[in-house]
Amino acid sequence: MLDRQVLQPHGYAERSCVLVRYRLPALRHCFVLCHEPNSGETPSAELMVFFLGEAARLAEASVGDDQAFMLIHSGRSIRRRGNWHQHVFVVQRRWQKAWVYTVLGLKNIALAVYNVVAGDRHR
Repeated sequence: MLDRQVLQPHGYAERSCVLVRYRLPALRHCFVLCHEPNSGETPSAELMVFFLGEAARLAEASVGDDQAFMLIHSGRSIRRRGNWHQHVFVVQRRWQKAWVYTVLGLKNIALAVYNVVAGDRHR
């Protein structure tokens, strides 16, 4: 993750959300939409609709095409933190899509190996 920025654009605060902007090598426009719940607040379908709309807005602002994105949603059951987050990768070419999956695959393999070695076999 390079050039990481945590932002809270209009509409995020009232939904208990933040936007993380970063880049990967060879991929300039990467984002994470994070829900930061307040004391037991449960995410709703409305939040997912907001995330989808934001993905289209971010793609449009980044490359001028509101459909040039891919999403990876992570629910609270597969994360250490009890919140939702959704990765938004602005991609315009097939090789960029393959690159995203490669980087995320390698990162998750490394974390899985680390967790086994460190003794945390639940994640």
